[in-house]
Amino acid sequence: MDSFELARLTDHDFEVVCRDLFSDVLGIPLEIFPRGRDLGIDLRHTGPAGTTIVQCKHWPRATQKTLIGRLIKDELPKVRVLAPDRYIVASTVGLTVGGKEKLRSAFAPFVGDTGDLYGVDEIVAELLRRPDLVRRHFRLWLSSTAVLQTVLNQDQYLRSSWLQKRLPGVADTFVPHEGFERAQEFLDTQQVCVVAGIPGVGKTTVALMLAAWLMGNGYEVHEITEDVDEIGALWREGTRQVFLYDDFLGRTTLDAPLNKNEDNRLLSVIREIQETPGKALVMTTRDYLLEHARLRHDRLAAPDVSDAVSVIRLTDLHRRVRGQILYNHVHHSSLPPDDKRRFADPKVWRPVVRHKNFNPRLVEETLRLSARRGQDVAAAMLENLDDPRRVWERIVENELTDEAVHLLEVLFTFGSADLDDLQESWRSYRKEMDRAADGRSFRRALQLADGTMVSVEQGRVAFHNPSIEDYVRFHLDNGRARFPELLKALVHEAQVRRIVAAARMADGTGILARLREHEPTVAAVVQAMGADVETRLWDEDESQPTRLEWVLETAELLDSTTLAAYVMREALPPFIHYEYFSHLESLAGSLDASPLVPSTYAERFREEATDSLHSELLESVEAGDWYWSIALYHQLRRTPSRASREQAAQGLVRNALEELRRLAAEPERKPRIGYLERLEELVDFLLKQRAQDELPAEFAVVYERAERVFALREAERGEWLQKYQIQRDPSARSDASRDHVLVTELMRRLDDTR
Repeated sequence: MDSFELARLTDHDFEVVCRDLFSDVLGIPLEIFPRGRDLGIDLRHTGPAGTTIVQCKHWPRATQKTLIGRLIKDELPKVRVLAPDRYIVASTVGLTVGGKEKLRSAFAPFVGDTGDLYGVDEIVAELLRRPDLVRRHFRLWLSSTAVLQTVLNQDQYLRSSWLQKRLPGVADTFVPHEGFERAQEFLDTQQVCVVAGIPGVGKTTVALMLAAWLMGNGYEVHEITEDVDEIGALWREGTRQVFLYDDFLGRTTLDAPLNKNEDNRLLSVIREIQETPGKALVMTTRDYLLEHARLRHDRLAAPDVSDAVSVIRLTDLHRRVRGQILYNHVHHSSLPPDDKRRFADPKVWRPVVRHKNFNPRLVEETLRLSARRGQDVAAAMLENLDDPRRVWERIVENELTDEAVHLLEVLFTFGSADLDDLQESWRSYRKEMDRAADGRSFRRALQLADGTMVSVEQGRVAFHNPSIEDYVRFHLDNGRARFPELLKALVHEAQVRRIVAAARMADGTGILARLREHEPTVAAVVQAMGADVETRLWDEDESQPTRLEWVLETAELLDSTTLAAYVMREALPPFIHYEYFSHLESLAGSLDASPLVPSTYAERFREEATDSLHSELLESVEAGDWYWSIALYHQLRRTPSRASREQAAQGLVRNALEELRRLAAEPERKPRIGYLERLEELVDFLLKQRAQDELPAEFAVVYERAERVFALREAERGEWLQKYQIQRDPSARSDASRDHVLVTELMRRLDDTR
């Protein structure tokens, strides 16, 4: 931290830094003095020894000559009226010895000596002596040249071109708030943080700044784009790493919250990271997606996840923070100076800051798009806050070509897509409509949408942000696409699944109506794709039974007897022995409950699936595989069966005792959750079978380990919860009236033409 790029601070940032810095330098409390246009006070202290005023001039691009001239012309008359006992100047302009003497002479007797005139070099020197103060001011810390060199020249630390593009702009406009500080605390104490909140509230911004914070402390940042298994591939022992998993539950409810068993893998990774120094995990999601996922995945309600969640609420963005966000975005925007000055008027900024739909993303997008089109940006911002769909509706429905709109419609069915897949589906869609579908037309459509509606990174296309995707769903729901042609143009079953998921949403009634209207087309597409679907029978993520269960759910949604008949035809045995039997059990339950499936078929399927499960259990017991055997044993217990589990019980006890002997003989392991679960499962089974006395010494060793591991984890959790309750004290809320005055003064600075 050898210096600071103070030019990256806003005027307000600089003033707040000076308040804390000079309060420490002078040993007196200074207040930011909300002034009128003529008073000339930035910071002030009034006490028995008299009045001290600190004048802050954040003019990083000005010359010393300009600074001195403006101070003498504008500030000296005010200082003579105020007549303070001590007058201090703090400026981001460098001051020479001669320059200081000129100012001291002009401002005498209020400036006692040149020691009260601080140019940029003196301010930097004082800050370097106070690293704790620097770290309290996140944007100041981020402006340190050492940190900036790490954050903005990230080749050694950053493994994502998307992050490289986003970080500099976010660093310029970011405003620390209570939600960010909570997230920092979570990450500092647990090494894991889940940032949740409504769309556009700033979750990704917080995640990026947390990543920057860790980068400044020597961490490599890795973006996770697919699923949690990527972390294992990227993991390097002895290297500081933070893994950033943006939208880990998907960008909308159309996405499957997690792959099969990914909840378990995610929980294991969280616990591994919590126990490994030098590792960190930051995840983001929309809050309603998190609640939806918790209903489907019990493990996501575990303390390891729920205690790491920091929800960013609109109440975190209170008036002062909203004002700073608006100021920063306007200040750093490409708007003409006259448009920026308009926001200095309270009649312009106040309705935005107070708006019930205030949303940092809408502010950012309105400024970006309005700067391109030269429209009345203040009016457009209010209109977009009143109806957030407007920001995209005008573009999609009035400004894009048909080729580009068709590209967005096809992209919606993917969520994100490889460029080749997107072009193949787009070409099919266009051909179904008898439109030009050549490569040149596709490239023109992509070029038109790129940067505004979509982003293209390393051969992959995605929506620029989730609000655009939400609008395209609204566009489809309102019948603005050619549905039969779109359905026939789908090249992957995942595209069908996303459209069906959209139809299930509360505001997807239009999409549902069109799917029902074109049920024969949907049924034909699903059946045609069945032979090509990769169901990954060798792992827990997907299997033929899980696919057929989805097809049956779709059949019920569309009242499709064709799809129901297809499911019954495809679900017939024999069952492949390495399929996960929990998938078969789930499919059996769906068949039982479906009004489209005869009860005789459902009963037959369940009986044959259970017989297959029982045969697999006996084979596993005979092979001595304790862990697979006990999993099958528990599965069979949940399944009404003619087959008796007692046939396997004796062999299971024998296998359990062998595992007990092995665990007792090996050294005690680090208390990780997987180890604890294995111990608990073994102990529980032996107790229920009353077999613990077969090997009493070994049982005592393993039982004691399980108790010790469990107690240690509970104690750690209790300590953290107590700390968390303390730090959530709500008494630190800013006073609303004071915030209003501060925002008023902040926005006035946009009227400054320097």
